[in-house]
Amino acid sequence: MKSQTSNQTPTQVQPQKTTWKLIKVPDRAYYFIRERAKARKMPMWQFVVSSINFYESAMSDKVVADKTKAQNNSYYSVKLIMAVTEFIHRHNDASYNNAKKIIAQVRDRKHIDVSTLDKLVDMYRERRKRSYVRAMMQELVRINIELMMQGQPQQTG
Repeated sequence: MKSQTSNQTPTQVQPQKTTWKLIKVPDRAYYFIRERAKARKMPMWQFVVSSINFYESAMSDKVVADKTKAQNNSYYSVKLIMAVTEFIHRHNDASYNNAKKIIAQVRDRKHIDVSTLDKLVDMYRERRKRSYVRAMMQELVRINIELMMQGQPQQTG
């Protein structure tokens, strides 16, 4: 066994004693953790630590980030479609203001050109024509495609 040199601290030579702390978890969580740890033949604390490590590594994974971005873009697409169709079916100030607000959110947060849709909503407010509705639906499809293509690699050729 080596003797302790002057540049070594006592903690480097001797392993530290484990200090245990208690945490509160609901009964159902406790029994779930216990069963999962038992199935893996590991102590409960080790199961919790490995689960946290797995979660952290999964959340830092680029694939998860891409899926989250796609889900967010899909959310904005559906939100915009619902707002515009509600305005088409309910011609009141509240639905108009909501549609305009969400159009601005898509423009500002997702950086997509929604100026044509914005103008069509104004035109439909002035005069309700079926041709405006068809044009708004075409714009919504275009915007949806742009949202879904965000983050995708650009193909050249």
